[in-house]
Amino acid sequence: MCAAARGPDRASGRNEDAPKITVQALPRFEELRCLESDGQLEVQARLVDDVGAPLSSVPIELTRGGAPVQAAPCGRPATRARAPETDASGRLCVWLREAPAAGSLTLSFRGDTLHLPAQAEVALQPEAAAKLHLAFDAAALELNLDQPEQRLSLQLSGDGAASEALPPIVLQLEEGGQRRSVSTRGWLRSGDSLGFSVDSDELGAPGPARLLARVKGATQPEEIADAVALRSASVQLELASVTPNTDGVEVRLRAQSRAGIPNGGWIELSLDGQSLASGPVLNGVASVQLPSAAAGSSDVLARYHSEDPWWQPGAALPIDLGSPETHGPARWPWLVLLAPVGYVCVRALQRPGVREPRRAARRPPPRAPATTSLAPPEPAPPGWSGTVRDAHDGHPIAGARVTASLPSLRDEPRGASTLSDALGRFALPPLPEPIPEGAQLLVSARLHSDFQRALPPQGRVEITLTSRRRALLGRLVRWARAAGPPWHRGPEPTPGEIAIVALRRGEADTARWAEDVQAAAFDPADVDQQREAAVRAVEPAWQNAARSEQLQKRPSNDELDPWERSS
Repeated sequence: MCAAARGPDRASGRNEDAPKITVQALPRFEELRCLESDGQLEVQARLVDDVGAPLSSVPIELTRGGAPVQAAPCGRPATRARAPETDASGRLCVWLREAPAAGSLTLSFRGDTLHLPAQAEVALQPEAAAKLHLAFDAAALELNLDQPEQRLSLQLSGDGAASEALPPIVLQLEEGGQRRSVSTRGWLRSGDSLGFSVDSDELGAPGPARLLARVKGATQPEEIADAVALRSASVQLELASVTPNTDGVEVRLRAQSRAGIPNGGWIELSLDGQSLASGPVLNGVASVQLPSAAAGSSDVLARYHSEDPWWQPGAALPIDLGSPETHGPARWPWLVLLAPVGYVCVRALQRPGVREPRRAARRPPPRAPATTSLAPPEPAPPGWSGTVRDAHDGHPIAGARVTASLPSLRDEPRGASTLSDALGRFALPPLPEPIPEGAQLLVSARLHSDFQRALPPQGRVEITLTSRRRALLGRLVRWARAAGPPWHRGPEPTPGEIAIVALRRGEADTARWAEDVQAAAFDPADVDQQREAAVRAVEPAWQNAARSEQLQKRPSNDELDPWERSS
């Protein structure tokens, strides 16, 4: 500090015995740095007083060799009207345009009534920017979409974590091979932890996905945080209608959640702990047919059952079938009862007419008994005929190639081939008997796995094909079973669960394969032969060779092709 004292002024006639003292602080520049950012030199500094308090909103002059240097505040265009100033924390950040990476830059503060002037120099040699490492709290995050907001946090490490001014961080969501930005808010730092909030509406529908947090413009892996996000939501039920019919009672229910309509599962109706009936959920609606014995029950419970772990069942919905509120207006039984009464009343008001004598009816002359003969049954069409359908939904498959292939040593194939029509029907002409051993029935379609079996006897053949997306899911389940724990611990694992286990074990290739299977299974885009081959190309090696060979050959429940029904 600097102090100045002055004695009493006798000439003025005033009695000023006490001296006046002016105290000025001695400020200093700290945290001087020169960095290279986007091809420009960035100079940073902080101006504080002698006790470390920041000096805010004070102008700083920049000179080099006594000549002024033009600079612009970081993130804003250059201005010649005024010198750069410190911010509320006393920090200064400027960009130097056309400044050589040599020599030094002088920073000057002229001082004011309370502070003495200060000056410092910084070398114009950019130092390497401090690296900031980001990581989520866990490799797998469970996000409950029932909550309107998700609070997440990142762990900071590396040389850049010591800096109080962190670079901007952006959040992305990767799903089905596509990435999109997610809005964040409420950033708050506590030590090496950086917390922020995300609206649940920004996270999409329930299911597995990947969250990426990265330093803006970063390309290094350590500047990108990666975590698997399993988004879940609870399903609530709502009664739509209860309709009596000839078979009993039809109950329609709606399934919905805060994150949207579930795309699968089923609803079960039970009475006193005993299951009555169930029905699948299609587009958020399920129709369950109850027997006549259940009509009038007041303790029926409806429960939602999920096919995927991210759709969580909510509370059971009680249904009172005996309440008139659950039924529509039922006036037609009264009309049926009153109709005969009305008919009798109308007939009683009519005047009886003159009756004519009844004539004896003539009997027809007896005829000789006709000899009945049964027509011979129509012979089955020669060759092979039938339909090609999807093994899961039973829909016909049009354009499927059906081939009866005979073994041959020549290059050209022997046998017969045809395409199924719009209703999935096909017909193959007969082949000369006897059919040689090794004859095959081959079926191929664009979106379904190839089918190959021994050629059955001539007659009707029903063929079901498994879609390629379901075939990929079946291979993933069989792979997990062959690998054993921790990949398979009970129910059939999902691709999201396989990806979580793989990331925890540090097996990035296995996690990427599981995510590819997830995208192929649930992505609306078609899965043709080329896409199926690409996913199977990155499939990890099967463990337990003896058992895995059997599992690879054995079809799953979804891949069984019951074509053997022939006649």
